[in-house]
Amino acid sequence: MEKKEAGVIQRDGVYFHSVTPYGKEHLFYVLWGAVYDLDAPYRVERNYMDAYMVQYIVHGELHFTLRGQHFVAKKNELVVLSCQEKNLYWAESKVRVKWFHFHGEMVSPLLEYIYKKNGSGLCNALHSHNAEPYIDQVLEGLKNKSANEFQFSHYIYSMLCELMGSPALKTSPLEELIQKAVRYMKKNLAENITVEDMAKFVGVSVYHFSRSFKKYMSVSPHSYLLELRLDKSKNLLISTTDNLDIIAEKSGFQSTSHFIRAFKKAMDMTPKEFRQYLLAQ
Repeated sequence: MEKKEAGVIQRDGVYFHSVTPYGKEHLFYVLWGAVYDLDAPYRVERNYMDAYMVQYIVHGELHFTLRGQHFVAKKNELVVLSCQEKNLYWAESKVRVKWFHFHGEMVSPLLEYIYKKNGSGLCNALHSHNAEPYIDQVLEGLKNKSANEFQFSHYIYSMLCELMGSPALKTSPLEELIQKAVRYMKKNLAENITVEDMAKFVGVSVYHFSRSFKKYMSVSPHSYLLELRLDKSKNLLISTTDNLDIIAEKSGFQSTSHFIRAFKKAMDMTPKEFRQYLLAQ
């Protein structure tokens, strides 16, 4: 006799996948998944399981408490979460959910990126739309045994990329400040701008600006500006015949020698060598 879970009205699955040692070490991999029709008193409270989970709401609502936040996932929204953390989800009315558990060495930093953008693992219908086909492909592959571990890895990674690439649910004041600073950098790339100039432009102290920028972008304002200038110089090296003095000036470097040193440190080759290498391709 099939074991009945409280609140599970009907289910398609659970379907399992056996991953190889190679897959565990190098790929994103699926563990198991199903489609559930739920109602109260369905409730799952988990303290730890070595896996990650995505839940896509086909219709109805599912309640979640993750990282101390309570929210409700509604029709066509999805939630991605780490089962390694304490989490709780439950149904208060009828809901259909497509879900699967998965893993991979690189899931954790990608998940943190999604949480950083959205403030939680909840992705609304607009942002979930492009991820849903990959969820369906995973579930179809599980059910019909029609996908190998490389295909599963592709589906999972593509799903996560769609969620990471989607716009955040809302623009925070911090994000607005950083976006304004980045636009200022790009517009004034050829000028001798400083961190003080950036902070003044966005209307905060240098300390607050530098700390906020590093927290949001994971690099300092100075490092990010240098990356922009190096990218500009690379484009000029391969798209123009300008000499290094002109390229250094257009890219905002204080001198040609500074440009050459910074370029070689970043690329492990001089600007001249970079130009010769790319144009020879």
